Amino acid sequence: MNPVEEIKSRLDIVEVISSYINLDNSGANLKARCPFHNEKTASFMVSKEKQIWHCFGCDKGGDIISFVQEYEGVDFKEAIKILAEKANIALKDFSASSQQKDYKDVYQINKLATDFYCHNLEEDDKASQKVKEYLAGRKINESSVSNWRLGLSGEAWDGLLKFLTAQGFKEQDIFQAGITVRKKDGNGYVDRFRKRLMFPLFDTQGRVVAFTSRTLNGIAYDEEDFGGKYINSPQSVIYDKSRLLYGWHLAKDSIRKNNYVIVVEGNMDVIAAHQAGTKNTVAVSGTALTMEHIKIIKRYTNNIILSFDGDAAGSRAAFRSISLCWQEDMNVKILLLKDSKDPADMVKNNPEAWVIAVKDSIPVMDYYFKRILAGVDLSRSDHKKIAVSKLLPIIKYLKSKVEQAHYLKLLSDKLQIPIELLKDDLGQAKSFLEEPTLTVSRNIKVKPDIKFIISENLLAISYYREIYFQKMMAEIDPEILAPEFRDLYKKAIIYYTKHQHLDNFVDYLELDKQEKENWIKLSLLGEERYASLPELDLASDFTSLLNRIRTQD
Repeated sequence: MNPVEEIKSRLDIVEVISSYINLDNSGANLKARCPFHNEKTASFMVSKEKQIWHCFGCDKGGDIISFVQEYEGVDFKEAIKILAEKANIALKDFSASSQQKDYKDVYQINKLATDFYCHNLEEDDKASQKVKEYLAGRKINESSVSNWRLGLSGEAWDGLLKFLTAQGFKEQDIFQAGITVRKKDGNGYVDRFRKRLMFPLFDTQGRVVAFTSRTLNGIAYDEEDFGGKYINSPQSVIYDKSRLLYGWHLAKDSIRKNNYVIVVEGNMDVIAAHQAGTKNTVAVSGTALTMEHIKIIKRYTNNIILSFDGDAAGSRAAFRSISLCWQEDMNVKILLLKDSKDPADMVKNNPEAWVIAVKDSIPVMDYYFKRILAGVDLSRSDHKKIAVSKLLPIIKYLKSKVEQAHYLKLLSDKLQIPIELLKDDLGQAKSFLEEPTLTVSRNIKVKPDIKFIISENLLAISYYREIYFQKMMAEIDPEILAPEFRDLYKKAIIYYTKHQHLDNFVDYLELDKQEKENWIKLSLLGEERYASLPELDLASDFTSLLNRIRTQD
């Protein structure tokens, strides 16, 4: 039995999903308000019998693995690892699992290091008191210190190293976790972090994978022994800064609920923003916003607010982040920090001002228009030329022709220039950055025809009650159905003929994601629409649908 099959045989989908959200009984199935979009009426359904789920509101669905993928925001392999741990299964034959034991050791080393740093901060000595005073001065409360597991690295050169070796870990393993460095003479190791305020970095599942640290020079000590203001863990087998968003593990539920994310630059900014009530805030970790970051965010929302000070917002680096978001069809707004250096300072001085700033964030193009046109004298042709030369390359970068047309019209109105001239110049303008090559396909929803509706209902009943599937096989050829359902129906016939049931048909479709999703939707649709019908009414509806499908062209 392969790991996927073993996981599904050991875990019950209802128990797993119940560990994430509250499920209510609804006949043979369970219902909930969907965790993947905002809704007032429950349309998220879980079938214990079929071990599948589907939401009739946002049209997402799948099995136990796809649910963990969607909820945790992870890929298939990571979802398998999460579920294998829940099922107490060793992934001996799973791809890349040969390093699983080593990875567990690295996670454990980072967890124990966090415990060590937290304990240091709880001590009643001069250094810890000074650090607590510093945090209090930044208006970081005790609850936040605990939730974010802030800590203090000690004064000894090998305090953490001795603590971890006493727990049975080898010095080489501790070094590979990134929390020690080699001595200059190459003989042995010392702690990487010393006399510093420690910020653990968490992955999407809330596991500590690395650390960032701030000097305590001028806070608890008069001088720093080594290093700069900030020192971070190096890349490791479990830490990739291009994929890590600080605070994601505590922000993801709020991001999903509010349907937007706020991206700031610093760890302290995130903590302060959460204290102010905007718990859908995260930060990049020692790098610019990457495509990997954006893909993680996109699993939860298409709406992103980027926090900048006035100068940084107009920089090429900022636009590079914006352009990456546009490549993924994200809706981007700019949050401007008017009188504060960073969000942490704004929250410290006036938390309400931060909340207002979030609400007052503006679409990117509106920001650029406002910024550029503020310095333009509309009575001077040379100023108009400058405005056009700055705005057209940005407008050209927009993927949507509708948005391009909107902002060309706006620019035409603002500068009193014929729009035809701007359109001509747009064709010649060079994009602000290199033109993206990524093409995003879009599913265009059209109103289904009568044949589609009849076919959908027939299959919904048939997949819900196999007795009707037997009747349908005997009376309906695949070609009679709407084209969208023919291939799936053919495969169901083949599977049923061989197995005499459809119990594991979803696994048979594992390699075809779209067909798998369609089967799950139809299967649960039958239960949703027909479970409350008396048997005579259900039989009558089925017969009526059979007769109607035969009369369709």
